[in-house]
Amino acid sequence: MAARLPLAIALVALLTGCAASDPIALAPLPAPMPASQTSPANPVGAIAAADDSAPTDPGETGAVLGGGTPSKAEIAYAEATAAGVFRRRKAERATSFLPAGTVDGYGLCLRSPARKGAGYDYVLVLQVRRNAGSAISQVDDDTLVMRRPGDSAPCRTARLDWVGVG
Repeated sequence: MAARLPLAIALVALLTGCAASDPIALAPLPAPMPASQTSPANPVGAIAAADDSAPTDPGETGAVLGGGTPSKAEIAYAEATAAGVFRRRKAERATSFLPAGTVDGYGLCLRSPARKGAGYDYVLVLQVRRNAGSAISQVDDDTLVMRRPGDSAPCRTARLDWVGVG
């Protein structure tokens, strides 16, 4: 019972406003991030905003984003993603990234025959930067795997060549 008394006093002090001298209560809250960096329409900006070392504007690097052929490491990452997302169903991946300007970053598309009805289920694997060949640790992995139909729409509309996975 004696151990509950200090807790009860602290709770009463907090509720009555007597805890204003608490240094944690006086700490300022961080400012909210601008909506342009965290909106669902700009997921790459949200990743870059969370990583101080990444440029907030992909054009700051001077590199052309999108297009090109994936490296062996990127292909392996896509195949592992397809196995997990499509639960080992037959799947295909695009032979190239989405064309430059289609998405912010490097978009690699995956597809599998739809479980319900005709057509395909699509997944967009969006990378902020290219992977030259080293393994990506889970801590450093900032790749987005986008499964919603609205997010993977560029995969459905782009003219891509497909190759089987696995």
